[in-house]
Amino acid sequence: MMRRWTHSLIALSEWVAPAGRFRRRRLLAVLATAYVIFVATYLAVNIYSIGRTSRALWLPGEAALPFIPEFEFFYILGYLVPLLAVFRLPGASEFRRLLVAFGLTLLVAYATYLVFPVYLERPEFEVNSVATFLLSLEYHDPSYNHFPSLHLGTAWLIYLACRRGVRRRVAVVALLLAISLSTVFVKQHYLVDVVFGVGLALAAWWVSGLVEARVADRSAASGGSPAAVK
Repeated sequence: MMRRWTHSLIALSEWVAPAGRFRRRRLLAVLATAYVIFVATYLAVNIYSIGRTSRALWLPGEAALPFIPEFEFFYILGYLVPLLAVFRLPGASEFRRLLVAFGLTLLVAYATYLVFPVYLERPEFEVNSVATFLLSLEYHDPSYNHFPSLHLGTAWLIYLACRRGVRRRVAVVALLLAISLSTVFVKQHYLVDVVFGVGLALAAWWVSGLVEARVADRSAASGGSPAAVK
């Protein structure tokens, strides 16, 4: 089973990056498929949680943090971060690691949502600006699936996969930190959701590195070599 899965992963990466060069449309197609799977499964788990016994995870003093709708502008940038992978993934190795890490992140997050439902009471507000309008759209999503934050887990995974191909890493990290803070100020997540989400991304990326080492070994043993893009 592991060998078949490894061969499939290698074959996919070679289809996306034949002769060591990414075919951007193919890469975009794979990433778009992964995103569709993510949205469908995320919504299913979220809807399933409605009405279940859930918990609030306020840290001492956290509930007093202000609600600042303008942080929504940073929050929505989290949806655009995955586009970084289309243009800045440095090689097929990072592509494979990203797929593995993303899958692991979803598995752990969904298991946590199902076993440990968390609910966040959202504030009421008047839609009187672009920020509040965008936030009103966000709030259509049932307020579950908080711990951990997949909004952040996904964004940080994209950075980890692309950092070798990113020139202004400080700027990207600063953006990710702003997105992380925004989840708290628009009342989409608790502080512990942020910590768990980022920590899960880091752990999944580390595990995916171990998997990639095995993939590379199997590829070399079979006479091939994982494609790389410089």
